[in-house]
Amino acid sequence: MCANGHVLAWFLEDGIDAGFCPKCGEKALRSCPECHALLPPDPEMLKWVPYHGFCTSCGRPYPWIAADIARARRTIAQQAQVEKWTDEMRTRSLALVDAIVAERATPSELLATVKWLELSGSESATNAILDAVGRLAGPDLKTALRPHFPGLF
Repeated sequence: MCANGHVLAWFLEDGIDAGFCPKCGEKALRSCPECHALLPPDPEMLKWVPYHGFCTSCGRPYPWIAADIARARRTIAQQAQVEKWTDEMRTRSLALVDAIVAERATPSELLATVKWLELSGSESATNAILDAVGRLAGPDLKTALRPHFPGLF
């Protein structure tokens, strides 16, 4: 895998340097950058590409997920500053991103939070939250939200 989550090879022989990704130029990874546990092989990999999001040894997000989490949090923080959100609006938005990442967010929670943010004066919260869903949510949440946001997931 490369640091952006592109699958480079399913299996590499020991001693072969994977080098860099031909798609994006990022360094190829064989192990978790945090704990150095080898990326786990799995004969069912083709069913869940892109690769796992979190290390099974230390629980930290792999770089490709960490970058998406940081991007979602940064977008919300920037929009909160520009639109002068209250602390509660910002906190609830960031908590929703965390729930999406951990696959704890329910469709009703997401819809209620988005509606609350809109009624509280956030003009762009919906787009930021939906972008986070598109990048970070599991297939079950995306499927459940399709009727509410046709064509997005």
